[in-house]
Amino acid sequence: MILKTKEFKEATNKILLALDSDKNASNLEIVAKGQALYLNVTNKEFYVSVKFALSEEVTFRAVVDASVFLTLISGLTTDEFSLDIKDTTVVIKAGKSSYKIAMIYENEALMTLPVIYIDNKTVEMPIKNDILQSILNVNSKEIQKGKNLININELQKLYYVDETGCFTFTTGATLNKFELEKPVKLLLNDRIVKLFRLFKDDVQFSLGQDKLSDGRVRTKVVFETPDTYVAAIINCDDILLSKVQGPCTATKRFISEAYAHSLVLSVNALSAAVSRLLLFTKTSIDKANMSQVKVDITITPDEFIIKDSLGNSESVPVENGSFVSDGYEMALNLSDLKLVLESCKNEHITLNCGNHRSIVITRGNVNNLIPEMKAN
Repeated sequence: MILKTKEFKEATNKILLALDSDKNASNLEIVAKGQALYLNVTNKEFYVSVKFALSEEVTFRAVVDASVFLTLISGLTTDEFSLDIKDTTVVIKAGKSSYKIAMIYENEALMTLPVIYIDNKTVEMPIKNDILQSILNVNSKEIQKGKNLININELQKLYYVDETGCFTFTTGATLNKFELEKPVKLLLNDRIVKLFRLFKDDVQFSLGQDKLSDGRVRTKVVFETPDTYVAAIINCDDILLSKVQGPCTATKRFISEAYAHSLVLSVNALSAAVSRLLLFTKTSIDKANMSQVKVDITITPDEFIIKDSLGNSESVPVENGSFVSDGYEMALNLSDLKLVLESCKNEHITLNCGNHRSIVITRGNVNNLIPEMKAN
């Protein structure tokens, strides 16, 4: 069968981001039924199915190594490619190139991929795609910070979602406020959240707990549209949920605190200043330390001044709507500030500070907490 490369690449590139090749091998099932083709991927912790329309009726089923197939498709440059089965291999032809990928068998039969579904649903509701994409684009920046840290616990790798928003924390914290139709308490890992890239429309969400034969209970979630199905088994017990409540409550307390200084700053101006300073930092420290770039900050009623350890400085004007009672000095991690700005689609942010512990950056329904660093 002949397939359009562009449509396939969009899906394969997004699925690749969620594969964890270091720990769990993932398998991919290619199934054609009538005029529909399905790419099904699983590592037994998550299951993804993406549907594509075909121009002809085709019967086809193969199971191959997910990473090999998806990486190959993502690297094709032709407009079309063909997909066929020959003996025990999948044959892919693109232009004058030809590739063979061995199919995966179990006990001499083509492997069957287990589908993750929910027998006992406890919550069902629609979720707007804008909410999923905000979790992906905003909260993931906090999780990204944790990948450069040595002493990080498992809870700091998870997204806590309830009916009021999504909370993530590492050295700082991100509170992304939104409203869901029904109360839930979820802990999602980064792999699941990365799969939100597959969605272009609002999804139907399901949550449930299914009991295994040995009496254990597994919590499962499903996000689906007519063309995309994402399901996962999540670790979401009461002990973990109780542990995340403390940091979440503390973050909300910091956000609602009355700060001595409140600055309205241009996102474009501040982002440009940060990028210019990081140019010099990259040449002075090794790449491994780029996650910890300490800078000194001086605040006046008119300026937000950033000075690095090399003596370079940037000044960003304080705009209307600000309140600065007097001068204030602190030290921040410039890399943390950069990550916040990267996820910001607003023209301005409000930066609150003055307690000598942390700053709070607010833009719309999103609040970021960045700890102050010790002064030299």
